Amino acid sequence: MSLQQAISYKDPAGFVVKLEDGYYRFISPSYAAEFDYLMKSGLYQTLIDEGLMIPHNEVAVNTEFPDCYKKIFPQQLAFISYPYEWSYSQWKQMLLAYVRINKISLKYGMILKDASPYNFTFYNDQCILIDTLSFAFYKDGDPWVAYRQFCEESLSPFLLMHYKDPIWAKLYRASINGIPLQFVSKHLPFKTRFNAFCLMHIHLHSRFQNGKGGKSSSNTGLNKAKLEVLFTSIGKNISTKKQPLFKNSIWEDYYENNIESELYLEDKINVVTKWLSEAGPDVTIDLGANTGKFSSLASSLSGMVYAVESDMFCVDDIHTGNSQVKGNNITTIVADLADPSPGLGWDNKEKSPLLQRLKGDMVMALAIIHHLCLSRNLPIPFIAQVFAAMTSRYAIVEFVPKEDPKSVILLQHKGDIFENYTEENFISSFEEHFRLVASHTFEKSLRKLFLWERL
Repeated sequence: MSLQQAISYKDPAGFVVKLEDGYYRFISPSYAAEFDYLMKSGLYQTLIDEGLMIPHNEVAVNTEFPDCYKKIFPQQLAFISYPYEWSYSQWKQMLLAYVRINKISLKYGMILKDASPYNFTFYNDQCILIDTLSFAFYKDGDPWVAYRQFCEESLSPFLLMHYKDPIWAKLYRASINGIPLQFVSKHLPFKTRFNAFCLMHIHLHSRFQNGKGGKSSSNTGLNKAKLEVLFTSIGKNISTKKQPLFKNSIWEDYYENNIESELYLEDKINVVTKWLSEAGPDVTIDLGANTGKFSSLASSLSGMVYAVESDMFCVDDIHTGNSQVKGNNITTIVADLADPSPGLGWDNKEKSPLLQRLKGDMVMALAIIHHLCLSRNLPIPFIAQVFAAMTSRYAIVEFVPKEDPKSVILLQHKGDIFENYTEENFISSFEEHFRLVASHTFEKSLRKLFLWERL
């Protein structure tokens, strides 16, 4: 029996079901008029042509839910990222995409009926709308019904990231329905009360929302022309925010100041290139991607690359550097492997855990093992098990011993309390899940590269 997925239970217009060959969306009869107009008016095709929306095919045969109006098969995405896994520039791109879609929709007599950032994801680092049923009819004089949701769930996190610290995006892990405006107003700097944009959409909006009756404005009294002006104003204001006011990156200058030597880096590039070329992976997962040097290397040797990094500023560098590249196949993900995104929402299944979504046939873990083991106190067998669950074929793992200068720094305030952190234990732990294909010792370095194949 096919069951409705927890990701779509809130929308009466339709729902998502996973069948044997992928995810399908079933459309309720109550949404028939909107869906037909979306498809026939030219709006759908315009958004597809501009790369703003996920395409789909209609399926003629519907034996699973015959009472539904339509059954569609969206383009299948191998990975869907969530807002708390986005960097500053990704949030900005999502907001601009939301504004752009609304401005286009108004020309066709429609508007987005909600403003959840979960309706968007990144495919090859381009932001696309993945909720086909987000559109509603709009007639002149209708309120912007999604205004409160836009301010709470989309705009507020971005402003906190901009004025305070990008790490505030992690609040979404604690509140998947957005951040109350009163909380945001309280935590934004006092100077934002003299910024017309923040004053209107956050501070005054917060006071109105918490006034008598607790009702919030939906921007009533705006005709189509004024609503277009409002969307334009929002888009322009967001566009001016080039980077967060607070910036404190640990790894942005990694390859300039932190590598052992140019000889080591050149040798590492050559070996990784050789192994990737021989493996020919479809999906490479670069764990601890830093600024994306090896993600870029893997992009020409893989069908797709997921660059996973905990430093949001590094992710921003990768995202902005690749989003304009034609044929880019790198998707960036903000994630801490020692604290990955958990399952959230109803039954912990509304938003699935990162490690359940992050799958490939090649894992690259270059100069990250010592951080996980010596900084985060993770046993090597735990890491081997997670890597094995992540890849269906290969893993390239760099072992950095305790005697390495970088490991010594990590241990200087802890002492040597990791007696099991040895190359022998590393090999035996990975041999529980992998077969050793090849290894490489660097000249004038204690580090080693290992190529593993899943058992």
